[in-house]
Amino acid sequence: MSFSNILGQDKTVKRLRALILSGRVPPAMIFHGAPGTGKFLAALEFAKALNCSHTAHREKPAAPAAPDPDDLFAAAAPEPAPAPAPEQAPAPAHTDLSDSCGACLSCLQAASGAHPDIRIVDTEMQAAFLDEAETTNLKIDTLREMTRWAQQKPMLSAWKVFIVRDAEAMVTGAQNAILKTLEEPPPGTVVILTVSRKTALLSTILSRSCMIEFGLLPRQAARSLLEAQGADASEAAALAALGGGSLEKSAEAGAFLKRVSALRPGDPSKAFKFTAGLPRDSHKAREEVRTLLDLLLARAREDWRAAEGPDKSRLTALLRRTLDLRRMADRNVSYALLLETALLEGERAGIKLEDLVRPRQPGRG
Repeated sequence: MSFSNILGQDKTVKRLRALILSGRVPPAMIFHGAPGTGKFLAALEFAKALNCSHTAHREKPAAPAAPDPDDLFAAAAPEPAPAPAPEQAPAPAHTDLSDSCGACLSCLQAASGAHPDIRIVDTEMQAAFLDEAETTNLKIDTLREMTRWAQQKPMLSAWKVFIVRDAEAMVTGAQNAILKTLEEPPPGTVVILTVSRKTALLSTILSRSCMIEFGLLPRQAARSLLEAQGADASEAAALAALGGGSLEKSAEAGAFLKRVSALRPGDPSKAFKFTAGLPRDSHKAREEVRTLLDLLLARAREDWRAAEGPDKSRLTALLRRTLDLRRMADRNVSYALLLETALLEGERAGIKLEDLVRPRQPGRG
C-alpha cells in the first residue's frame, strides 16, 4: 500500500486516510512541518489514494488492421487467428478504500508522473513552463497558470490535485493569485501546499486551509529511510542522530562530514576553510548555517548536562551566544562571518568542528 512508504508519521497518515474514507476532502490543505519529514511524499500518496479506482488495470490487445483491398502492395492476409482464450475473470477490487492499490490505471500513471489530473507546481516545473533558468521563487505567472488548469474538468479521475511544493517560495503576488481558487474551488479540486514555515504564507491563505502537521521523524524511522536510500547501517545511524528527525538535515550533515574529513586534523585555520565551502547562493548558505548552529546547540546542550564548575559556565555562555547567532541567521547578514564566529567560540568552549558532525560515541563524555 502506498501510505506504508511514509514512516514515522502514523498519526498524520491515519488522519489522511480518514479524510479519504469520509469523502469530505478539504479543497485547500497545508502540509506543514520541518524539512525532510515526508510532507511532499505524503501529498503524492494522498493524491494517488484519492484518485485510485481500486481495480487492476489490464492492457487490451490491439486488433490487427484489416488489409486494404485496393493496395496492390499490401501484405498477404494473415492466417486465421486461433480461437480466443476464455475471457479472464475481472481482477478483484482493492478492499482498502483509504489507500491506493498501485495497480489501477490511475495509480500507474501517478507513479510514472504522467497523471493528467495530478500536477506538481514547483520551481523545476516553473523553469520548464516559462522556458527559463530555475530560480528559488515561484512567480505570479506560474500560479495564474495553475488557477487556469483548476478551471478545467478532470481528464481521467474524479479529483484534480495540485501540489505546490515548498509553497513558501511563492512571492506575495503569486500567493494572492491563488486566493480565489482557495476561496471558490471548482468541484473536485484539491490544492495542497507543502511548507516548512507557515509564517511564510499570507494569513488569508492560512485561514482558508486545513492544516496537516508533520512532526519530526523518530530516529528509528529516519534510520530505516536512510538505509533504504543506500546508506549502510552505521552511517544511517550516525546521520539519523545528527538529523534530529529530518532527512534533509541528515543529508546536510552527511555533506558536512565529507567537508570536515577533507580538512587536516589540528589545522588552526580549519574553521575558516570549512566556512569557505558555504554555497554562494545566499538562501542555501543561510540554510546550511542554520543547520550547523542547530548542531552546535545540540552538542553544547549535551555537554552542558554533564559539565561542572568552570566548564559548565563556559558552555552556558556558549549556549547564550549561539542562540543569539541563531536569531541573527534569520536576517540579512554575512553568513560566513556568523558561522566563523560560532565555530571559533565553540572551540574556545571545548567543542571542535568535527564534534558537530560526528555523534558522540557511547560511553564518552
